[in-house]
Amino acid sequence: MAIIQKNVKDYTGSEVLATNAIRLLKPLNEYGQLYRAYNNLGIVFNELEQYDKALKYFKTAFYYLKKSGDEESYPSLWNNIGVAYQRSARYKDALFYFEKAMNHNKNIKTTDPRLYAMILDNSAYVKLLSKDTTGIHKDFLEALEIRKQLNKKSGITINQLHLAEYFLEKKDSVTAINYALATKELSLKTQNIRDYLSSLKFLSNTVKDSALAYSQEYIKINDSLQKDERAIRNKFARIRFETDEYISETKRLNDRILQTSFISGGVILIIFLLYIISNQRGKNKLIKQKQTANQEIYNLVIDQQKRFEEGRDLEKQYISRELHDGVLGKLFGIRLNLDSLNEQDDSESKRERFKYIREIQKISDQIRLLSHRLNKTTLSKVNFETVLEELVKSQNAGRIKFHIDFNGSIHWNTMDNNIKINLYRVLQEAISNIHKHSKAAEVRIIFDNLSDQLIISIADDGIGFYPENTKNGIGLNNMYARLKKIKGKFSISSLNENRKGTILRLMVPLN
Repeated sequence: MAIIQKNVKDYTGSEVLATNAIRLLKPLNEYGQLYRAYNNLGIVFNELEQYDKALKYFKTAFYYLKKSGDEESYPSLWNNIGVAYQRSARYKDALFYFEKAMNHNKNIKTTDPRLYAMILDNSAYVKLLSKDTTGIHKDFLEALEIRKQLNKKSGITINQLHLAEYFLEKKDSVTAINYALATKELSLKTQNIRDYLSSLKFLSNTVKDSALAYSQEYIKINDSLQKDERAIRNKFARIRFETDEYISETKRLNDRILQTSFISGGVILIIFLLYIISNQRGKNKLIKQKQTANQEIYNLVIDQQKRFEEGRDLEKQYISRELHDGVLGKLFGIRLNLDSLNEQDDSESKRERFKYIREIQKISDQIRLLSHRLNKTTLSKVNFETVLEELVKSQNAGRIKFHIDFNGSIHWNTMDNNIKINLYRVLQEAISNIHKHSKAAEVRIIFDNLSDQLIISIADDGIGFYPENTKNGIGLNNMYARLKKIKGKFSISSLNENRKGTILRLMVPLN
């Protein structure tokens, strides 16, 4: 933007923007961009005729150009320095930099003909200003020919003005005026106001009979140009103002977006935290359910163990009584009788002793029987299958006969306790419903493991189940709720087409 403002002669605006650009670019070490910014400042102050400042900025530009490593841009910068020296009438220094630019790259004529023509024209013009006209006509013409080939109209016009000055110096006014007129025509055609004004100024000083007309046109165009430049400067000021407003509005919108983002983030965070809390509560509830199930299973097993212990104690008491009252009493009596017969050796005493020996054999057989009975009452390990068996067997005290069968291998020890306790409660509920409603004489409960599914069939020979006439009571709802907890399903149907008897099937996945 600074370069654009410089091109439309808004030098103050260009200086401000270039300075701002430099302030932003320096921390970034953007050496190439810093070169362009300082070079632009050099050109600005050259146009403002502050040549020392211009040279200072050009030399700073060269410092950053060296750091950027872009050696191909050296001739262009040296040409700008030469122009600053030329305008400040230090022709010797100007010529030094023009020659330095020309000699930096021996192939510059072919690699960059536009720059070559510019340096060649400027070098010849400096020589003209320093009154050294040797060979400069040839240089002017060569530069003009290259610019015509490249169709660089702004270069052509300034080149023709230099030739006009050259021929005027050589006292060839006609040729000088022709070059000036050609410049005026081409400048007007290409809207090159700078060279158009220069050609008018040259003609007003050279063509005496038309000097007034050319001067008046020069003043008119110059005034118009100044108005246009002011309008452009105002336009840039308006653009800057609107840009500042846009930046301010953008900042306000960004602040609002940021605020909205924070609020949205806060809401999302709260929702996330609520989800975590809810999820944790669900996990805690599940853990609590599992702990309750584990405790209930433990209580069932302990209760069953207690029953076995009670049975074992009863058996021990029975054996103790048999040994004390039966065996020991008999042995004591035999011992007394044998003691009394010990000193007698007649045939009757021998018969009596033989009889008591036979009694001892009977007592021995009795002890053997007690030993066998004691061996048979050794308790097996209590597990969940035993608990289920005891639950079913405990129902046989009434009028309904219950049977339980386990088909296949069911790994109760690896089964989750939550599944076991819910199955136990469902089985309790099913048995309770059979007692209340079935009027059955016999019930068979079968456990089976099929494709990682536990299948439980509970079949009775009662009056049957009529779902269309039955409202789901608390019992069925409880069974449904418990099975749902362990991802199980159940179905109820009649055993035969006459709807006699009922079969309840429970299916529970084990994975």
